[in-house]
Amino acid sequence: MPMFFMSYARVPAPRHRDASQDPNRLVFQFFDELCGKVARHARVPREEAGFVERPGTPGEKSIKALYGSEVFVPLYSKRYFSNPQCGRQWTAVTQRAAQGAGPGIVPVLWTPHSPTSLPKKVKAYPEVPKGIGEAAESYASMGLLRLLDQMLDLTEGTDPEDEDVAAQVAQVTDWLAKRIVDQAAKATGPSRRPSGSGRATEPETAPVTLAGLDDAFADPPFASPLHITVLAPTEEQLPVGRDNTRYGPRVDDWRPYGQAVGPLVEQMEALARNLGFAPTVLPFHKTQTELRGTELPSAPWILVVDPWALENPQMAGQAREFDRARRPWTAVLSTLAGDDLQTKEQSDRLRGLLTANFPRFLTEGRAGEQEAVRGLAGADVFTRWFGELAEATKIRFLRYIHSQLSRSGSGVRDVPESGADLSRRPDAGRDNGASSDGRRVEGRP
Repeated sequence: MPMFFMSYARVPAPRHRDASQDPNRLVFQFFDELCGKVARHARVPREEAGFVERPGTPGEKSIKALYGSEVFVPLYSKRYFSNPQCGRQWTAVTQRAAQGAGPGIVPVLWTPHSPTSLPKKVKAYPEVPKGIGEAAESYASMGLLRLLDQMLDLTEGTDPEDEDVAAQVAQVTDWLAKRIVDQAAKATGPSRRPSGSGRATEPETAPVTLAGLDDAFADPPFASPLHITVLAPTEEQLPVGRDNTRYGPRVDDWRPYGQAVGPLVEQMEALARNLGFAPTVLPFHKTQTELRGTELPSAPWILVVDPWALENPQMAGQAREFDRARRPWTAVLSTLAGDDLQTKEQSDRLRGLLTANFPRFLTEGRAGEQEAVRGLAGADVFTRWFGELAEATKIRFLRYIHSQLSRSGSGVRDVPESGADLSRRPDAGRDNGASSDGRRVEGRP
């Protein structure tokens, strides 16, 4: 496998042009020079020094080289940071780094680019060479592409300037080659060359395509805030006789739908992000300030309840307080896992606790909201209703904000505070453990 992978934004070449007219020819010229110097400094065969994707290169070969390389060499330019394929390559590299198996990054200043205009996920800015005088200044001010272009324009003449520009390019290229070799020596992961070996091992897990990866350079869409509060006991707060297998030392450890599904808090956070929200899990006392206050709320709010928690007088009081407030931007979901034998046996009593502590949500709420409060039997049903209620509370939250701002004197007609009615799911909330119809909330791209 190659020691380094060169990443560049390909300029589409018009058809029927020979190699001398390829708009990417300076990329390949620089790559060839860099490969020669890396091979010499690292004492490896030239074919093992580096890889660049040329026209006609199979995609599988490029991906294997990307995942097997020890150093990633991106050519920074405005075009580079607007190229989705380059953004996906960056994602692949940084994901490997997050797993402790990523290559080093040696960025090249291909065209002048301000550090302040880099995408948010890009932290590395090309270094300026030290100890090579004028070459470093030219590289920092013009970028390597312009130096190469000048050298190409001057090749047919005999002006001493030819030699000066060529010498600067050679100095910068040699400096970059040494940096690549140094980074390769520090490389971690499956592609690292073992001591005394001239070849890198094959990457163990390289995808067939990068199409499924995010473009790291794309600005993410605005994420709507969403507050989540969980009313559930820890294993030390359980009522007498309650099995502790679905609880842990923290509320975040609560697993109402079993070990296979995992902690519900993690599932809700992942689902909320997939739906375009920026979720924040907050303790109950944080809700008190917002529900009682006169200031505008900062986000829609979902309360998720374990009915077993309502045997605790303090938690039951918190539930009733949330119900009494019943602000337009709030919703309640509760769990009655159908595969939990103890919960199934006590379902009537637990549902009675929910009815006693959330009377307003059950009598004033829409049909779908009432089903969610009565208890959801399975993880798939919970997932669907969580997504629907998150969207519904978001709409009502925005309408409420608009309504309050209108009343403050903006002169805009008031907007109703209620959202559209939610459809009724006949299978939601049943305690017989039956699965739902299998439909899932689809994530947004």
